[in-house]
Formats: sequence, structure tokens, C-alpha cells
Amino acid sequence: MKILHHIRGAARVSMLPICIAALAFGAQAQDVRERVIKFSHVQPKNSHMDAGAQKFADLVAQKSNKKITVRVYPGGSLGGDIQTLSALQGGTIEMTTMPPGLMIGLSKEYAVFDLPFLFNSFQEADEFLDGAMGKSMLDKTPAGVVGLAYWDHGFRNLTNNRRPVTRAEDFQGLKIRVAQSPMIINTINGLGANATPMSFTELYAALESRAVDGQENPTSVIEANKFFEVQKYLTLSRHQYNPLIVLSSRKMWDQLTPDERKILTDAAIEARAYQRAVSRDMDSKALASLKSAGMQVSEISEAERKNMIEKLKPVSEKLAKDIGEPLVKQVRAEMDRIRAAGK
Repeated sequence: MKILHHIRGAARVSMLPICIAALAFGAQAQDVRERVIKFSHVQPKNSHMDAGAQKFADLVAQKSNKKITVRVYPGGSLGGDIQTLSALQGGTIEMTTMPPGLMIGLSKEYAVFDLPFLFNSFQEADEFLDGAMGKSMLDKTPAGVVGLAYWDHGFRNLTNNRRPVTRAEDFQGLKIRVAQSPMIINTINGLGANATPMSFTELYAALESRAVDGQENPTSVIEANKFFEVQKYLTLSRHQYNPLIVLSSRKMWDQLTPDERKILTDAAIEARAYQRAVSRDMDSKALASLKSAGMQVSEISEAERKNMIEKLKPVSEKLAKDIGEPLVKQVRAEMDRIRAAGK
């Protein structure tokens, strides 16, 4: 019996390397093909957007055993947001990231993210986006694209060359460049300014030539693109929060294996915490940098914020009808729940 016991024990030991090898082979035996993915975005190299894209590229290389290469094209080198979205649908560019409001013309539900003063803090935005409601919105991407995860763009703030803006009345008559999104156009017009839609890649030249008086973007974007060289006044209006959506071309996505799809999705989600941390750190440092560069910084009081929300009520009500009142009610109910839980 002792001999039999030793034989069985030896057999188990001898099988151990085989089992380990089988497990290792199973872990490596992903259905992953060699491919190159073009990831285009409009912000400069080393910006918050670029940091997320580069982290994503590193994670994809790691998870695919370097079979999938993500090449990042910053600074709008492959085109502005609208051109990139069209190229994504056509399959000539494989991936990008952009604020959801830029897809409103193709998917009206994304206008809900651009409702003025929807979020009060980064924490509120993260809880909404990472919760069930945010995840359900990823399924509403337009035809031809697939949503993978939310990253951070930041709260939008106003700059201009004519005067400090601290009240709703101060917007009156200012010609403000805005993204090509109906929501932000209506919001800026509703505050009394003249919204001027324009591609981001044309913005610096328009500010420099005084074709427009100002613009509105997250503080980190203002600093990274050197708008302080051509703008004097910065108002921390925080009138809108923009997430970024990481997007894949549907044409590419449909050609991927389940393992490849999992690699891209997991990498986009894993890069999220890093990108948000980088983005918000850049936002904080950018404000100090803009002050040092000579920009005159103003804030909006809580009372004036409420006044602006009241002034924008007709705009918000019209936008709710355009988006779909049931969806807007769902979103506002979720925000009420998040705020109640945070008290």
C-alpha cells in the first residue's frame, strides 16, 4: 500500500508542471491578431486627452502581448472632431475620444450631458457616469461607432478679451466660439452672448485675429493650447461639465474577436482612473499657470450661479423637449439620488 501511495504521489507531482504549462498556455492562447489602431484626438501632445490615449496604448500592448499596436495622433493631425467622427464611421480611423455633445447631430440623447449646470462637482459626475445610468448611455452611440468608457475633459470656463465676466449680464454682446453642439450654442446664446460654432483646430487663430472675443473650455485646455497668449480674462463659470467618451469604429469592432474586444474595453476602463487623475491635476496646475501668465481671473458667486440657472430655464426646458423629456427626468432623478446619498 505504501508503494502504491508513493506512486500516486509521484504521479501527482509529475503532473504538476504539465498543469502549470496548460494554464499558462490557456492564458496566452488568446485569439488576438497583429493589427495597428490609429487613435486620433484634437488636443496637444502631453495634454490630459493625450495622457489617456498613451496610457490606453500601453495597456493594450501589455494585454495583447504586443500584438495590437495603438498609434496616437494628437493635435488634430488627422482632422478636427467632426472630421474624425466621420472617419471613424467610415473606418479610416479606428479610435478617438471626444465630448459626447459633439455627437448630438447623430444621437440626440447625448445632448443630456450638455445640460447647463447639470453637475456640481467631479465626484457627482463620476458617480453618474460610472453608474447604471451612465453605462446605459454608452449604448446610445450613433451608428458606426462603439462607446467603451468615459474619461474626463472637465468643467468648462469662459475666457474673453473685452471685460471681466462675473454676472449673467456681462455675457451680453460677447462673440464666443463654441463647439459644434446645439446645446452649448443655445446655452451661450441664452446667457446673452453670440455663440459662434467653430472647429477647435481653428480657434487659436480666430482668437488671435479677434474674429471672436472669447471661448469656453476646461482650464487645462486653455493652458495647454496657450490661449492665455491671446485672451485676457478668465471666468471660472463651470457652466458645463464634459466627460470624454472613448470611441471605436464599428467597422473595426465588427472585425475583432471577442478576446480583442475585451482587451480594448478593459484597457479603456483601466486607463480611466489614471486619465481622470492626470486631467484634474492638470486643471488645478493650469489655473495657477494662467494666473502667472497674467490672466485676470474672476469667479461666479453662488447667488449669481442660481441667477444664471434661472435665466437658462427656458433654454433647459426647450432642450429637454428636444432630447426627450423622459430621459431628462431620469437623469435629473439620478442626480437627486446621488446628491441625497452624499449628504
